[in-house]
Amino acid sequence: MTHTAKRKFFIQGAVLTLVSLFLRVTNMGYRSYLSQKIGPAGMGLYQLILSVFLLAVTLSTSGISLAVTRMVSAAIAAQRRETLRSLVARCFAFCLALSLGIAVCLFLFADFAAATFLGDPQAAPCLRVLGVGLPFMSLCTCMKGYFLAVDESLSTAVSDTLEQLLTIGATVVLFWRFAPESIEAACMAAMAASTLGEAVSFLASWASYRRSLKRHTPARREKSQGVLHGLSHIALPCTLSSAARSLLNTGENLLIPRELQGFGLGYSAALSQYGLLQGMAMPMLYFPSSFLASFASLLIPKVAKERELDHKKAVAYISGKAVRSALAYGLFFAALFMACGEDWGLAFYRSESAGAYLRVLSPIVPLIYLDVVVDSLLKGLDEQLNSMKYNFADSFLRVTLVLLLLRRLGMESYVGILFFSTIFNAALSLHRLMKVSCLRLSLWWHVALPLLWAVCSTAGWRWAAGLLPLGNPFLRVGVQALCGGAAFALGYRMIARAWEYRLGSKKG
Repeated sequence: MTHTAKRKFFIQGAVLTLVSLFLRVTNMGYRSYLSQKIGPAGMGLYQLILSVFLLAVTLSTSGISLAVTRMVSAAIAAQRRETLRSLVARCFAFCLALSLGIAVCLFLFADFAAATFLGDPQAAPCLRVLGVGLPFMSLCTCMKGYFLAVDESLSTAVSDTLEQLLTIGATVVLFWRFAPESIEAACMAAMAASTLGEAVSFLASWASYRRSLKRHTPARREKSQGVLHGLSHIALPCTLSSAARSLLNTGENLLIPRELQGFGLGYSAALSQYGLLQGMAMPMLYFPSSFLASFASLLIPKVAKERELDHKKAVAYISGKAVRSALAYGLFFAALFMACGEDWGLAFYRSESAGAYLRVLSPIVPLIYLDVVVDSLLKGLDEQLNSMKYNFADSFLRVTLVLLLLRRLGMESYVGILFFSTIFNAALSLHRLMKVSCLRLSLWWHVALPLLWAVCSTAGWRWAAGLLPLGNPFLRVGVQALCGGAAFALGYRMIARAWEYRLGSKKG
């Protein structure tokens, strides 16, 4: 890779990370706005509707981007750029036919799905409105695969940002103009805004795609062969595995309110409990992982290259560095959420209950963040099949445990299920990574010492922040995270250097 190519690679990685962070921040703000407008019960219904819709999205889009990327990359590598227009056009036709078929099914069975799965027949229009956006999403996914193949992934970032801003803006306008009174009407406004955002995102992506074709294809055109075979060979396995896991996740989300009602809660109370956990606390818990996700995706080609060259020491070094950094990052936020969970709940949702859930779930944060990096490393080491098996087993266990425990023990049992499944998945994935990459971890150096320093850093800055006149919860959370994070980073750097010195002394 040339110096210019390396520079472009890191610049794109940094920009994508910033865009990902921006999208996470605005999404948190958006959920905060919705929670204030529709309350925990409304957030519960909103999350349930999205759970059903995400299954349709998985069937419409999963594997498409990867298939397009690989076929376009192969055509460029074989100097067959004259076939690109035909290749992508046939992919468009496939995506459009598939997404329209699924959208029609969603439209026809919306009443049945709303009554049977959501327990609220009035939510059917929300599913129909979301179905309108499926073709736009599928075509955008196809174009994302093309942009990645021609090294223009920033075009995707622009369209994603535009979609997010328009969705939020349209939601605010609809709430201001029509002031929906029922939670079904409020969810309808949010879903209509989301569909509008998808349509505009498609138009922006299409404009970028047309300009890109002029740069990357010659005037002479030829028909591409074997597109359908390529789509079925690459996309079909991904779609089937993703659909199976998505189906289990959707089933889990739909079962939680129903099983809580079996436990004795009313419909509104069950939705409120579900909304507090899945619609409010979990997005806060996953929010800091936006920093990890973008850099983790960059590890895939880096580790894959070292593996192909049989550089085992390089694989072990990269894997070890990434895993130890992710673990330390997770330990800091676990300590921060434990110490300041209520402040986060008040800052984002004006809800101490959401913050209380965040505190309860804080011990599994290191494993959740670690799994983000471990999954990417396994994909780079050609272990994606094992990663898929672990994720599927995790989802299957969660659904089974929800059916067995929630009706008898209530919401507390679901928190226990989250702990068990997170430990189960992380243990399997990390064990596999340690086996194939030969990385080394120390319980004392990489868990105990960073955790002790994380507790000291967060507790110290929480005490210091309490002495300052920080009445605004956002300001208080920001000071705690930034100052505590800076103190933790300095201390962890010393711990990491001591570990490297210890390894060097042993080798010497």
